[in-house]
Amino acid sequence: MMTRNHHSEIVRSTRRINTRMQAELLVDDGWEDVAYAELKRLALEVGTYHSQLENKPGYAETGQAADALKVACEALKAAYGSDVEYAPGVSSMGA
Repeated sequence: MMTRNHHSEIVRSTRRINTRMQAELLVDDGWEDVAYAELKRLALEVGTYHSQLENKPGYAETGQAADALKVACEALKAAYGSDVEYAPGVSSMGA
């Protein structure tokens, strides 16, 4: 957010940084669906940061992290097959 004075000059710029963490518990029936959906969400989120870091430090590492999360999703799909075919909030595992 930028604050300007009466001459439209920028006098202050602030950012809000989200430091909240949320993790699902993988318990009871259907934990595979939850794990898949959360790993997929994380892969998308890390991929967003990765694209913004092009030509900056951390670019290669965020790319590796996004790839590793995608591999984890595929491992769940390979291990549980149709049991995780449709995860909550995800149209299908192939999405």
